[in-house]
Amino acid sequence: MGRILFKEEQKFGSPGLYLSMGVIYAVTISFFLFAMYSQFVLNEPIGDEPMTDKGLVLTSVLITLVLLISGLFLFGSKLVVIISSENITLTFRPLIKKPIIFQPKDIQKYKVRKYKPIKEYGGWGVKQGTKKWGKAYNVKGNIGLQLHLNKGTKILIGTERGESIDRAVRKMMEINKDG
Repeated sequence: MGRILFKEEQKFGSPGLYLSMGVIYAVTISFFLFAMYSQFVLNEPIGDEPMTDKGLVLTSVLITLVLLISGLFLFGSKLVVIISSENITLTFRPLIKKPIIFQPKDIQKYKVRKYKPIKEYGGWGVKQGTKKWGKAYNVKGNIGLQLHLNKGTKILIGTERGESIDRAVRKMMEINKDG
């Protein structure tokens, strides 16, 4: 891999996001637990037109699965960017496990820039913008390393450490200038 010049790990969220999503998840699951308790133990279904027993169980299971999967993606996602003397690698678990590698010889130009995540890419995550913007791998913020590849594609890698990533890419490119 060569000598590591830069490494950054980013996760989605902030304490406020975790708290608000935790409240939403807890309230939703509590409602379905209460509905099942009311319907199965108290024998008093909720509402004017209550669900069948099977419908209530199925809906509760589906909602719980959706919350668990969305929680896994939201709270378990991690963008890892490593710049070594040889290349740039990124992973975005659990979506992208196999590292994506950018070789210096494949990079036409690069720039650390401010960007508009929602306007340019439709938000954060692994996003395909228009041809003008290319693809983005980002978690938070509005600073990114914009790569222009020789094959005409553009890649934006989100960062919270703009100056550090800029120095690391510059150093990697200098090391590989003659290669």
